[in-house]
Amino acid sequence: MKTIFKFIIGVFLLFIGFSCDESNDHLSGISIDTEDFTIEAPLVVKKRDTLGFLKGSSNKGEVTYSLISQTPENSVVLGVRYGEIIVENPEFFNSDITDEVNLVIEVKKQQETKISNVTIRRNLNDPDGDGVESNMDSDPNSPCLPVQDENYTGYNSYNSIWREADCDQDGISNIDELTNGTNPYFDESSIGDIDGDGLKDDVDPDPNDPCLPEKFIGYQGFDPENDIWAAGDCNGNGISNGDEVAAGRSPYPFPNLPCNDIFNFELENYARELRTVDSNNGEGVTIGVIGGNCGTILFTGGSIFNQGCFNDDVRIPFFFEPVDQTSSNGRVFVELTEYSCLAEDRVSSRKFTVEGLGTYAGASRTVELTYIITQLGDDIPDDERVTTGTLIIRPL
Repeated sequence: MKTIFKFIIGVFLLFIGFSCDESNDHLSGISIDTEDFTIEAPLVVKKRDTLGFLKGSSNKGEVTYSLISQTPENSVVLGVRYGEIIVENPEFFNSDITDEVNLVIEVKKQQETKISNVTIRRNLNDPDGDGVESNMDSDPNSPCLPVQDENYTGYNSYNSIWREADCDQDGISNIDELTNGTNPYFDESSIGDIDGDGLKDDVDPDPNDPCLPEKFIGYQGFDPENDIWAAGDCNGNGISNGDEVAAGRSPYPFPNLPCNDIFNFELENYARELRTVDSNNGEGVTIGVIGGNCGTILFTGGSIFNQGCFNDDVRIPFFFEPVDQTSSNGRVFVELTEYSCLAEDRVSSRKFTVEGLGTYAGASRTVELTYIITQLGDDIPDDERVTTGTLIIRPL
């Protein structure tokens, strides 16, 4: 029995030995084929371009590739499966930083590896960077010849000769055009703006309508000297754009938003008793009432300008105009408004008109208005007829 047991153990160990030998033969039987090679880059190289493919195979199926090193660093990345050589930094291939990029690649199958050295040479056949090879270029040293149309994008934006040139002859270098978002092959100044709305005619949906596309309060891109624009009425209030600007007001409407969304503060902050300080007549108290139109506050009571009026039915509309939709500050103006001022005898009265322009601060509920008050009547001496001053309205 012992003899049989020893025989079985011996056979088992012999089997294991054969298995190990077969396994070792399997590993040692892997062969990898690869080589060192050189690639010449295109005239103009762009990010994510594929410049070529790594070379490698084995007798046991697909190999994998690893990038051991590259000079300069971050020039390329490798494709995950097929070994594509993909551009990461085009500047290394398009400028004179270096004439070649060198890669050290590990080609691997299981435990077997080989090294492949890849050289990518910068293409030097386009000295002026216009994207046309020298033997096809009518002037290899002029980046603007041959003349290209406005849709041309085949240039080398890293080439110093091309960057400093001015191919559309508008006084702006090619590279500054790219930086500014304009076309180095087209002079944008040749495009007009017939209606003066600040949009060039090539992108304006209606080049003859100064109010299209619709703009809102805060827009400043218009040309106030343009006759078509000045004659328009972009907020539809019956006052021309030119007259609005001359009066210090925006010619554009509020966007179609709730009033408080437009003003970025609570208009109700002005709907209360507020202190008035007048440069001519001292201090008083007025009451603010929200008007029917968005942004209009009616300041009421005879003490608004502290003129000694004894009637409370004085109502002066102040119109608030924000700098833009994100600001709680802006301009305030009073269009020509007539009001009566009752004398102390409660019988006689005087008539006045007032108009003015100023600023407001929404957070502090403060208004500062520069005004002109004119007293009406044929019997008023000329030197007493017109009064100018400053009115400040602020919380009590």
